[in-house]
Amino acid sequence: MRLFLRYLREKRLTLLLYAVTVFLFVSIGSLYHFENMEKLLYAALITLTVWLMAIALEGFRYVQKSRELERVYHHFAHSGELLFTKGYDNWLQESEECIEAAEDYPMAQQNFLCFMYRMHQKERRHWEEKNAERGDYYMMWTHQIKTPILAIKLLLDKPNLRDRDLFLLREKLFQIEQYAEMVLSFQRLESISSDLVLQSYSLYDLVRQAVKKYSLSFINKSLHLELPEMEWRILTDEKWFVFCLEQLLSNSVKYTIKGGVSFRAWEEEDRVYLSIEDTGIGIRPEDLPRIFEKGFTGYNGRLEKKSTGIGLYLCQRIFTHLNVTIRAKSSEGQGTAIILGIPLPGPNS
Repeated sequence: MRLFLRYLREKRLTLLLYAVTVFLFVSIGSLYHFENMEKLLYAALITLTVWLMAIALEGFRYVQKSRELERVYHHFAHSGELLFTKGYDNWLQESEECIEAAEDYPMAQQNFLCFMYRMHQKERRHWEEKNAERGDYYMMWTHQIKTPILAIKLLLDKPNLRDRDLFLLREKLFQIEQYAEMVLSFQRLESISSDLVLQSYSLYDLVRQAVKKYSLSFINKSLHLELPEMEWRILTDEKWFVFCLEQLLSNSVKYTIKGGVSFRAWEEEDRVYLSIEDTGIGIRPEDLPRIFEKGFTGYNGRLEKKSTGIGLYLCQRIFTHLNVTIRAKSSEGQGTAIILGIPLPGPNS
């Protein structure tokens, strides 16, 4: 009854117009003393009957649609899912019409629901993928950070720590710090655009920041470093650019047993190209095209059993926001070179 009364309220102007029309006919007939006044009233009664039947039929359909809409709304409010009948759901997914092309208002409503349904499903898939990505990363990170923590526990259990043990202890603490910084960067990646501060920086100073952080690793593995003077200034964000350099340097040190790491820089057109070259184990040709994919560890990662396949993926995502190109060249057993194309600052920077 509630829905039917709402329907009558919506149709009140139409009903009022009908009542006014009948009143005018009867009034005019009375004023002019029509001979067939009774027939006029009879015709008015018949039309009233037809109108009432039409209103009752349309009201029944209105109540059905309103109940279905309320059912869909309550289901969505409790579960976050859109609920339609089987046939309607199929229509929504198959329809290619837009609101502007609708022939009438009900069809426009259906097309609008179709659009909202698709947007909801698209948004839901997006967040499901993001949640799955975070879950995978945090699981890998949890396993990864257990290694340095266990090593620290073993070192602390020794009765008399030697200088070598203290050195290893500092290195393991450094690894934990790096892992913590990586997970924080992964969390901030979604809002990186609002965190960027693009300015002109000395390329040499930024590279030195990253190298200085890994000095313990170079000493521990007896690796040499070649870092020539670099006169160029680049347009970038200091925090995010240095973070990526550290990830690339971490990979170079991790997979280099003897030899070292060297940096080279040169200018071409409107970019400075920075090459980070190591003498490590290299990358297999079949793995090289996939090293920037999320979670891909390749043969080397499976061999070391310490790789998560996140570092290079993060770097590529961040470099995209910094307008920095990244590519890799490698030969198995002969080392790897990561080449960055960094934009130069403008004349007013």
